[in-house]
Amino acid sequence: MGESEADSISSDDTDIEQLISNEERPSKSSSTNQFAQYELVAFTIIGIGLALPGIGYLLGFIADAWFIWDIVDSNIVQPIIGEGGGDSSYNPVDTAAYSILLVAFIVSLSAWLREWGVSNEDRMLYSLLPWVLWAVLVEVSEDAGLFAADVDSWFVSPIIHFQTAGWIVLTGILVHFMKNTNIGIENKRLVPFFPLAILVISQLFLFYEYNSTQSVGIFLMIILLCFFIFESEILMLKEKMGDWNLLERSLLYSGMSACILAAIGLLQFAQAQHSVNELTLWPALVVLLLPVLFVLMLHHRGKEAYGVLIEDGYIPGVLDEGTTLNQWENFEGEEHEAHEKLVHRAAFSTPIVLLAVYGQLVDGIASWVGVDIFGYSEKHVLSSLVMKLSGGAESGAGGGWGFFVVKMLLALVIVLFFAEWRFERRQCHLRLLIVLGLLAVGLAPGLRDLGRLMLGV
Repeated sequence: MGESEADSISSDDTDIEQLISNEERPSKSSSTNQFAQYELVAFTIIGIGLALPGIGYLLGFIADAWFIWDIVDSNIVQPIIGEGGGDSSYNPVDTAAYSILLVAFIVSLSAWLREWGVSNEDRMLYSLLPWVLWAVLVEVSEDAGLFAADVDSWFVSPIIHFQTAGWIVLTGILVHFMKNTNIGIENKRLVPFFPLAILVISQLFLFYEYNSTQSVGIFLMIILLCFFIFESEILMLKEKMGDWNLLERSLLYSGMSACILAAIGLLQFAQAQHSVNELTLWPALVVLLLPVLFVLMLHHRGKEAYGVLIEDGYIPGVLDEGTTLNQWENFEGEEHEAHEKLVHRAAFSTPIVLLAVYGQLVDGIASWVGVDIFGYSEKHVLSSLVMKLSGGAESGAGGGWGFFVVKMLLALVIVLFFAEWRFERRQCHLRLLIVLGLLAVGLAPGLRDLGRLMLGV
C-alpha cells in the first residue's frame, strides 16, 4: 500500500470519527439543565391544551355537562373534519388556541432539546427545512384529492404538524438505535440511509396506492437519488456537510426522501392538469423570485458586519457562554458599544433571519396573487380582517394587497427583533425554533397557496 493511499484512508477514518463525535458535541452544565419559569409555564399550557378535550368529553359523559366539549367540538374538531372533506375556514377560537399552543410548543420543545443535548447549530434548522416542504407538498396533494378518503384527514392542519413532528421523532429514535448498534466505524456514514429507508417504506404502505412493482421501483429510485445527491463527489454536498452529525444528516436525508415521494404524485397530477390547460406556472416566478430581491438588499446591508462577527467566532445575537441577559444589559464601554453595532447590523445578513423574512414575503405575495388575481378567498381570521380593511369583500375575496403590506412590515419586525434581542447560550434552541415557527406560519402556507394556484385546486 502506498503512503498516499494510507494517508487517504486515515483521513477518511478521521472524518467519520469526527462525524460521529459531533453527535455528542453539545455539553450540558447544571445551569443549562434547569428549566426557566417561562418554560414551566409553557409545559403547563401544553398539558392543559392536550387534556382539555378529554376533560370536556368526560364531564359530558359522566355528569352530562357538555359545555366544554361543545366549544371544542364546534370550534376545533368540526373545522378539522371539514378541512379533510373540503376546505373549511378558521374561527377566532381555534386561531387563538393554535397560536397559544404554537408558542408554548416552541418554548417547551426548545427546553427539551437542550435537556437531551441535541445540536443547537444553525445547520439543525437547515436539516428540518425538507420537513417544512414535505408538509406543504402533502397538503397540496390533499387539496388535489390525491389521497384516499381514509387517510386524507391526516394531512389537514393542525394534524399535519403533529404528523410531521412524529416522523422527525421517529428519525431521531432510529438514529439513536443505530448509533448504539455494534456496526463498524466505516459503515457509520450509511446510518442516515436506515431511517430514510424505513420512512419511505412506511409512507408507501400507509399513504400511497402503488402496486408492488411500482413501490419497489420508487423505493430504489429514491434511495439511489438521495445517495447521488448527498454522497457523490459530483455535487460536493458530501464535502460541504463534513461537520454535520448523524442526526442532522438523517433528518435531512429522510425529509428529502419524503419530499421526493410526495412530489411524484404531484408531478403526475400536474401533467394531467397541463393536458386540460389548468396548469399555471408564472405565479412561481413572481412568488419565489420577488422576495429574493428584498432579501438580497438586506443581505448587502449586513454582510460585512456578519462576516466580521463570524470570523471572530461570534454568533450574531447570541451571548458568550456564561453571560446572562441581565449581565449583558449592564455592560458599558466603547468596546461593548462597537460590538453591539456590529451585531445589530449583522442581523440583516444572518442566514436564518433572512430565511424567516423570505418565508413571510412568500406568504404575502402568494396570498396577494391568489386573492386579487385568481379570485381565491382567505379563510384565516386575522388575514381576512386585514383584507377587509384593505377593501376586500365579506366573502374573503379581494384586498390581498393589504395582506402583502402587513407581511412586509412583519418581515422588517423580524429583522429588528433579531437585531435587538440577545439569546443566552442556553436559549440557542429557542432561537432556532422561533425561526422554524415563523417558517411554519409563513413559508409553509405561502408555498401551499402557490401550489394550489399553479395546479388549479
